[in-house]
Formats: sequence, C-alpha cells, structure tokens
Amino acid sequence: MKDRINVRLKVDLTQYLKGLIVGSEGYTIGNYGIWSRANDNFTGVHFPGIGSLDVLWSSLEIIDEEYLKKVEKRRKQKLEEYRSARNIVKYIGPRGGFKSLSFTYTDLSGNIVHYSNGFRREVEKLIKYFQELNLHITKKIMK
Repeated sequence: MKDRINVRLKVDLTQYLKGLIVGSEGYTIGNYGIWSRANDNFTGVHFPGIGSLDVLWSSLEIIDEEYLKKVEKRRKQKLEEYRSARNIVKYIGPRGGFKSLSFTYTDLSGNIVHYSNGFRREVEKLIKYFQELNLHITKKIMK
C-alpha cells in the first residue's frame, strides 16, 4: 500500500458525500473506487467520520509536511543531477509549437539516464534552469 498523504479538500463535494465541504481533511488511500483504479487524475481519500471517495488530485491540497519535505528533497536531488545534462534537444513542430524536450544526464549513482518530457509547463522550468547553467539547448523541428 502507498503511504498515506494528509490532504485538505479545495472544493465542495457534498453532492457526492454528505459533509464533504471545502476544508475537510483526510488522507489518501490509493486506488479505492472505479475512478482511481482507472485514472491517475483521481485518488481514493478517506475523510474520518465522513467516508471514503475518489477525488481529483486537482481538488486536493497536500498538507502533509513530511510528504512535502520528501518531495522538495527529491526535487533538489533531480536539479543536482540535471546539472550534468548534455545533448539537450528541444523539439518543435513545423509551425513552431512545442513538442518535447530530451536530454541525457548522469544520476547520483553514476548511471546514464536518457530523459524526455512532453509537458510544456515542466519543460519551461527545465529550460530556464539549463539557461541559468549556461547549457546549450539545440532546437530541432519535428515533421
């Protein structure tokens, strides 16, 4: 079973389960109902004294300090690993639209990792980070 993550509800879900108002607190329980088993945008959440329900991640605020510290530590570790990035290529479409970013880096264990990401928001942050490090980014047009 996955670790429990303490969360707070950002939306009113009383139409699905009585008592689920904005600010209700609970913890994740992993795959619970049909939605969380079939779609990663959902997770099962247990709200003590109210019940359990599949909830969209975007409707939840993570309030678990221990979990947030782990995430921040992992993020800093990744940024440290990305300092070794090379062969950075930003792929764009024929009309200039973003397609993906790929590069190779060496992780902290010494393994060579090939990484590719097609999520523009995440990639924009990575490109900014690479520019701060003065790393060369090649643009290639995908046809």
